[in-house]
Amino acid sequence: MLPEFSFFGSEMSTYGFCAAIGLVMMGITAFILGRRYKILLEDILFGEIFMLIGAFLGAHLLYGITNISNIVYYLGLYFSEGWDKHYFFDIIFKFMDGMVFYGGLLTAIGFGALYCKFRKLDLKNFSDCFVVGVPLFHCVARLGCFFAGCCYGIESPFGFTTANGIVESGNHVSRFPVQLLESGINLALFVFLLILFRKGIMKHRLIYVYFLCYGTARFFIEFLRGDEYRGFFLFLSTSQWISLVLIAISVLVLFKKKKGEIINEKM
Repeated sequence: MLPEFSFFGSEMSTYGFCAAIGLVMMGITAFILGRRYKILLEDILFGEIFMLIGAFLGAHLLYGITNISNIVYYLGLYFSEGWDKHYFFDIIFKFMDGMVFYGGLLTAIGFGALYCKFRKLDLKNFSDCFVVGVPLFHCVARLGCFFAGCCYGIESPFGFTTANGIVESGNHVSRFPVQLLESGINLALFVFLLILFRKGIMKHRLIYVYFLCYGTARFFIEFLRGDEYRGFFLFLSTSQWISLVLIAISVLVLFKKKKGEIINEKM
């Protein structure tokens, strides 16, 4: 694979490059769609930066939570054997060095809501404009995962073998390209949400449509993932449990709103 590449004489992370491209595409999408609600370019720009800060923190935090048992174990050794402070931070950074998409997504939403409150923006309009571009960002970022060799799939004779991926446990084994599958699903979801936005369907409910569609897809995609380090509880991964919660919330909200609309029409 290609975890790094040369860019004007400097080595650059392929995943970082793809994620950056995805963020730019998401921002452009939000700006174009935001013209319907007269959202200023500066609010799109600073809103995305603010959400990116939240996403960065949340993605690392959830990864750390999935590794909490390792953190507790090694911190126990640290305090019992009295190692120096540098080792203490080595433990923290080692088990919080990765990222979990859902952690980033949920904290980004929270930071976005705070930005809207601070700027006195309509959160529902802001949400509709940004959520359409989220799967587009995710589509490009997952391509970065494929080239970097992380978030890899289960062992499969019909797959790809990585020799120099950033995660050693994923190397030298033929694996199903689950990153490419998820990238394709996200692209399809982007097109679907864009059509709904353009036609005014599910206005102010697109985030729940996204949660429902992506949550369902992610739940089943997780069965094709081979990276065991992402955390499990009762035979389901962390992301599968979060997917189930988001699916349940989305179904309840969408059903309640639909039921309310039917009642209003009858009245």
